[in-house]
Amino acid sequence: MKNILLVALLFISLASAAQEKLERSTIDVLGESTINITPDYVIIKVRVEEQAKTAAEAKNKHDIGVDGVLKFLKKMKLDSKDYATQFMNLNKVYDYNAKVYNYTADQSIRIVLRDLNKFEKLIQGLLESGINRIDGLQFASTEIEKHQSSVRKLAILNAKMKAQEYVGELGQRIGKAISISEFQTIVNPMMKSNMMLEEVVVSSSNLETLAIGELAVSAKVNVSFELK
Repeated sequence: MKNILLVALLFISLASAAQEKLERSTIDVLGESTINITPDYVIIKVRVEEQAKTAAEAKNKHDIGVDGVLKFLKKMKLDSKDYATQFMNLNKVYDYNAKVYNYTADQSIRIVLRDLNKFEKLIQGLLESGINRIDGLQFASTEIEKHQSSVRKLAILNAKMKAQEYVGELGQRIGKAISISEFQTIVNPMMKSNMMLEEVVVSSSNLETLAIGELAVSAKVNVSFELK
């Protein structure tokens, strides 16, 4: 009998809590924030790609090119952890026009340049040392986590400000936050395409060829406030 009574009391308590939750008035707002930051390093993806009639010849030409690139990077005094092979391929390719098979050997190298003042010198040296393809570059920041944290806080403050503005016009006020959900914190990197980058680099060493720009870090949060 006691067990039945306890179950009944528990059921009534839960039902009462559920009813209270249903009757609770809330205001839901979207908080947004974006900050622009200056990048302090760049990731460059380059490739050494060689073709020949035999696999051995293609591989040999490729190895010579890669060796030249790696020696140049050491000469530039880049830390060994700031450049690494991403992939290496050796493929047999059929030339339908000549009706023969050729072999292509290529290797992709990812380079992190932490001194943006050396960009021109690095790219020009890479082109001269053995690379024949630039797959692109991406600017980034070493303090991105700090900026992401800041933009989240600003998004929350933006949500609170919006909620207060809305209810203020109604002569009401907001209470505690009932729920908070984040959409996605976005870092918008500046990108360069292969053709544009190569055209700029080889055009003239006397021209300014790098527009660093800014990174846009954004956050969106959906906040539900209790309405009083």
